[in-house]
Amino acid sequence: MDNQDPADKGPHDPHTSSPITDVSTAPDWPKGWKAYAALVSGFFMMFNCWGMVNAYGAFMGLYDEHLLTKASDLQLSLIGATESFLLLLPSIFAGRLLDARRHYYLGFTGFLLLFLGYFLLSFTSRQGLKDQGNYGFVWLTSGLLAGLGMTCFFTYSSHNVIQWFPRKRYVAAGITSTGAGAGGIIYPLTFKFLVANYGFPVGVRILSSIVAGTTIIAFILGAPCVDVPRRSLGRVFHASTWIDKHAIGSKPYTTYVIAVALVYGGFYSVAFHVTEWAEVKGFGTEEDIPGGNGERPGDSGFRTFWFLAIMNGTSIIGRLASAIVATRQATRVAYLIPDERQSHAGQWTGMMWSAVSVFALVGPLIAAALKRKFGMDAVGYWTGATMLVTTGLLAWSMYLKRKEDQMLERGRVNETKPGEQTPSSVESGYTGAAV
Repeated sequence: MDNQDPADKGPHDPHTSSPITDVSTAPDWPKGWKAYAALVSGFFMMFNCWGMVNAYGAFMGLYDEHLLTKASDLQLSLIGATESFLLLLPSIFAGRLLDARRHYYLGFTGFLLLFLGYFLLSFTSRQGLKDQGNYGFVWLTSGLLAGLGMTCFFTYSSHNVIQWFPRKRYVAAGITSTGAGAGGIIYPLTFKFLVANYGFPVGVRILSSIVAGTTIIAFILGAPCVDVPRRSLGRVFHASTWIDKHAIGSKPYTTYVIAVALVYGGFYSVAFHVTEWAEVKGFGTEEDIPGGNGERPGDSGFRTFWFLAIMNGTSIIGRLASAIVATRQATRVAYLIPDERQSHAGQWTGMMWSAVSVFALVGPLIAAALKRKFGMDAVGYWTGATMLVTTGLLAWSMYLKRKEDQMLERGRVNETKPGEQTPSSVESGYTGAAV
């Protein structure tokens, strides 16, 4: 008797009772409401993970100018870098759990840790006056605890929408990723407003309630797609459960992973320092909040935290544009997961982000060290260099993928019997949206 869970066998064609593995038979846009609810869910997940990381420059400015003035730039960068690192590192486990359809366990854990992280942050500075912040507790709450909560949402968001929208996965992932940009706009402005009007402790408690509300929405709406085969976890303590050797042996995939790692090693250095850079260059004033009034006595003019909001806002355009471009080119150069490994999509995605996490931690620290030795411009040079190398690696990954597809197509042609049609290419998987 077959004791396998029916869900593990995947979706079945009603006429043949065979699993549906060719996503080309799926509609362009799903008809059920759950798919679009998952899209909203993914948006709010990105809003609360990468949106919060994108907003860290506003927190860092307040720490530097008011709560933690004795902390070095390296120490302050470490808080944001820890968020990024822990958001990515456990993805290797989160992705595999998603393949096993453990969505709700991840969602609830993410809500609990993220809310507690920011709620407890409000108790790390007593009354929120000058130099009353405790660096160790700030790192522990907003860096460690919140970072672990974010990782539950990150892989979940992209993994879920690409399964609900197999024919429009890049558009769906692009829409979802705009949540990171939206969070990077709304959270810095909300944080500044709340702290200026209510002080740091009360303001952060209100902010944590916003986090709780939006993560609950994401949790409720983020139902998994049951039309995708579920992979049982099997042996939890066996390496093959979490690491797929086929991914390590894929040249397009490994090249792409290195490219993404360099992105995260360079980009967030700018995001963390943009407000300080604007003040150094004379473009605005990085406000202090003595007594909670939100201004420096005698100072006026453009506030530098707006640069952070503008940077994150313009990223929304890039996220949507790249999704459209990727959709047009996907059948040739943008998909990296082979057809036969589709049920391993979460595993491949998680492996990638876990590998990238080391660069997300080290990159901002390198930038902080360069800034201390060579000045603020060194941060821009570091980011520019990493982006330049990334561009070359992405192009090389695309070339390798095209070459691989051509070899596979020639193999199909050679194996086709006379009078038979060559099997059409099946759209393959997606390794996650860059943030």
